[in-house]
Amino acid sequence: MKVLIIEDELDARNIIRFFLHQFFPDTFDIVGYSATVSESVAIVNEKKPDLVFLDVRLEDGTGLDFLRKLDKIDFQIIFTTAYDHYAIKAIKYDAIDYLLKPINPEEFKIAVQKTLDKKHEFEEYHKLQELDLEAEQIITIKTAGETHVVHYNDIIRLEADGAYTMIVTGNNKILASKNLKHFENILPENLFIRTHQSHLVNKKYISGIKNDLVILENNHKIPVSFRKKTAVKNFLKDKE
Repeated sequence: MKVLIIEDELDARNIIRFFLHQFFPDTFDIVGYSATVSESVAIVNEKKPDLVFLDVRLEDGTGLDFLRKLDKIDFQIIFTTAYDHYAIKAIKYDAIDYLLKPINPEEFKIAVQKTLDKKHEFEEYHKLQELDLEAEQIITIKTAGETHVVHYNDIIRLEADGAYTMIVTGNNKILASKNLKHFENILPENLFIRTHQSHLVNKKYISGIKNDLVILENNHKIPVSFRKKTAVKNFLKDKE
């Protein structure tokens, strides 16, 4: 994690740096030090820290002045100060913790561990979101002998075969025991387009249109009906 120490007292800077190295070796990268509001804003915009140790009183203002000057606060904050009456204002900015000087090593460890725990929770939350999104983009296809699990992006096209549907992926052909209308209803409209009564195509694989044929990236040529030509042309125009 990238750390910025905004502190106008040299001793306090050194203590924070020492405690980070002592208690959390190889965990944090200190990307800068600052003692002023203006310099702190510049460093944040350039370095994009994950955690900021923020002294309440700086050389040219306060830590709260610094926060007000930012377009957004996308880092965690641990306030440091000798004045405990700033605690309520610190809460307003959703600070991880509030350390009074002289900084107690045990309180320091607790505050920083909260930062690491929150980062872990954030990462786990986004992993779950990605898994949910991934699950939403998978289709289960039953054939006569087995069940296939296929990601939308792997499907190039689907072709009607009577009451069945031939599903063509990058490395496989699957004859599904459902008709094409079934797949048209369950596959997302924003990803797939019906080019013909017998063909449903993944838009990402369409590279062009020529006469009555849709050209795919694998050089397959798929019929396009007169009624569907405009929709395909509009898609290609938006894709440019």
